Amino acid sequence: MTAAVSLGSLGPFESVVLENEYLRAVIVPELGGRVWELEDLKRGRQWIWHRGIECLRANPVGSNYDDSWAGGWEELFPNDAPGSFEGRQLPDHGEWWATSWRITGSSVGEVASVCLSATLSKISVSCSKEFRLNADDATLGVKYRICSRERKPFHFLFKQHLPILITPDCLLSIPSGRVQSVDPSFGTIVSDQVEFDWPFARNGAAVTDLRRIPNRASRQQEFLYVKNLAAPWCGVDDTQRRASIRMNFDSHDFPFVWLFLTYGGWRGHYTAVLEPCTNLPKCLSEAVRLGQSARLDPGQEFATSVRIVLSEFMETGT
Repeated sequence: MTAAVSLGSLGPFESVVLENEYLRAVIVPELGGRVWELEDLKRGRQWIWHRGIECLRANPVGSNYDDSWAGGWEELFPNDAPGSFEGRQLPDHGEWWATSWRITGSSVGEVASVCLSATLSKISVSCSKEFRLNADDATLGVKYRICSRERKPFHFLFKQHLPILITPDCLLSIPSGRVQSVDPSFGTIVSDQVEFDWPFARNGAAVTDLRRIPNRASRQQEFLYVKNLAAPWCGVDDTQRRASIRMNFDSHDFPFVWLFLTYGGWRGHYTAVLEPCTNLPKCLSEAVRLGQSARLDPGQEFATSVRIVLSEFMETGT
């Protein structure tokens, strides 16, 4: 039993495929090193939401993220909201997603791996990520390293951005935590910024179970922060396909999970985006003020990892 690495293409872009008999991942190095597809081969379930291949294009740093968004599992660094911060003009959703990454190594066998690296322009850092897939299970691991070459300390945000291909048969799955709306004027489910316990959101007399995903025709949308998680993971269950996806992460590095939910509402898209994050809120200066921002000193390295686990859906009775 082995895990394999192969080269392919998505439109005009080179792709790298990591695969064993359980899982298949398609990575596009030139486009932020994003994962375009993540398929559970045992249950025939492709998990990542994206638009058509014709929407894939290389966007220069500074592009409008919402207008450019084609989907795929990406990461955001060093910021989310654009603006001036600590003497720099930071681009929309950061620089990582719009940067072309280089393949610097790979291996096959009992463990298949692909290593990518990049250097950024807005902040002097070197970045790497390594995808690892064991031959005998359905777990995709990703190790990240960000090394500062700056002469002064700087604050930053590092966030996962995993859009899930959902159906009304899916359930959002998160351990208990405290939830707050990012912006009540954006959402259609939560009417204020009062914190509440996952998963029940109250809007007047109406109570919404946030685990349950409505159909596209509902045209609902919501953007939420979750903190005080009982355990460091988040995911989605497909009750019809009997399949589950979990993202596991380090609670020290990612103490928060953001949820961007568009059920036919925002731009007509239908996806739930899972976003474990170093920071809260998305405004860097406010996160720094609250002591809820990541920071790197000169020469220091930020190293973390996440694991995606694909498995059979198991009823919990909740």
